[in-house]
Amino acid sequence: MGVCTSQDVPKNQNTEDDYLKLDFNRISTYQKLEDIANKIAAQQKIDAIFSSLIQRIIASRQTHILNLLENIDVKKKQKFLTRLERIDFELIDSLFHHCYKQNKVDAFQCNVIQSINCQEQNLDLIKENKVGIILLCGGRSSRFYDKLLGDIGLPSQKCVFQIIMERLKKILMIANENREIIDYPIGILLSDQNSERLQTYLKSQKDFGFKQISFLQQKSLPVIDDKGQVVFEQESEAIMTPEGTGTILLQLNSFINKFPNMEYIHFLGLDNLVGLPLDPKMLNLICKQKADALCKVIETNSILDDRLFYQNSQFKTIEEQDSSITENSYNQTQMCLNDLYLSVSFLNSLKQNHDKALRLNQRFHSIKRGTVIQFEKHIQDILEVTDLTILYSTDDYALLIDDPKKAVIQLSNVHKRYLKLEGTLEDDLIEISPQMSYCGEDLQKITNPTYPMII
Repeated sequence: MGVCTSQDVPKNQNTEDDYLKLDFNRISTYQKLEDIANKIAAQQKIDAIFSSLIQRIIASRQTHILNLLENIDVKKKQKFLTRLERIDFELIDSLFHHCYKQNKVDAFQCNVIQSINCQEQNLDLIKENKVGIILLCGGRSSRFYDKLLGDIGLPSQKCVFQIIMERLKKILMIANENREIIDYPIGILLSDQNSERLQTYLKSQKDFGFKQISFLQQKSLPVIDDKGQVVFEQESEAIMTPEGTGTILLQLNSFINKFPNMEYIHFLGLDNLVGLPLDPKMLNLICKQKADALCKVIETNSILDDRLFYQNSQFKTIEEQDSSITENSYNQTQMCLNDLYLSVSFLNSLKQNHDKALRLNQRFHSIKRGTVIQFEKHIQDILEVTDLTILYSTDDYALLIDDPKKAVIQLSNVHKRYLKLEGTLEDDLIEISPQMSYCGEDLQKITNPTYPMII
């Protein structure tokens, strides 16, 4: 990431003058740094084995952490420092200076085909197990606690994870003429923050009848403040956040190798209540166009999320595939959903292209929420290194960001359109079960409905 510039050093009793005298361009500095670290270890009555960690803390301008040691019981200091050893202070320091502090706008560009109103389906790819799915369940639920497994206010009281898994089972049965499928390429991306709970839930549901589910794990990075310092809660616990869905690209080889027949992978986030696993219309579109990637997008006049990185101006080539798309269609901002299809052949070719892979691996986004900053890699960044991406515009979305009530109403309104019902009143909730219909095509118009309604 480059050489990090210096910043003001927080006060630390008895050693501030020593820090300011350090010159990291001189070999003698490292000996001085070691001496300072050994001195601190002796003063704090901790094992000298932590001397290298203390040196890293000082070099990364995280000396406020040393102040915390003053208030921690001697018996707990070793456990505290052991947890700190897992933190990549050097990476955080570099990201603060070169990703956040420079405040550069993301120069994200890619070649795209715009598409809407796709009607043809491809069920053969699903039937022949040629398309796998990875559910992007990693996250910290910092804005809405228990987003995946909690009651979000649906009439059925189902959680988001259950709905998505039931939709997945439904499309597999449709593709296989109502024959239940138990062996299918399914992966789930988890984070340190939710891994244990989600796996426990899956066991309680007997993995929804699936024979084998692969788990992929996100690493975590600490949250920092606007001075670049790691933020702690309860004084001795660093606040950690998942490193983002983009980290999954480094773990895909093992998943792909398990299923040599696989030609496409669907990466689906669970923040859209209308998300369709293995959408056969999207599979037909990406296969027919022989594209590297396909991503669903929505058009909006408002920023629905504070992570709006992918906009019209960033797509440098736009070819109108559908005559109904006009220039007026681009007046609104386009936002990529966490709903991405990738060609396995493209992923394999990417491994051979060092320049593209390096560019992708080094991209981080800085996200500021209130007074804290976090860094993430996003899987959508892969669009920048594709030769051809399809952006599919959809009106069917219900984003579960930080307002579950609004998302439930949006989902109800989508289901009302399926049933040809009018009205968008908050109390007139309708929920269509995945077992009844995958995407509303088999439903008949209902007269004299009573609410709330579960179909």
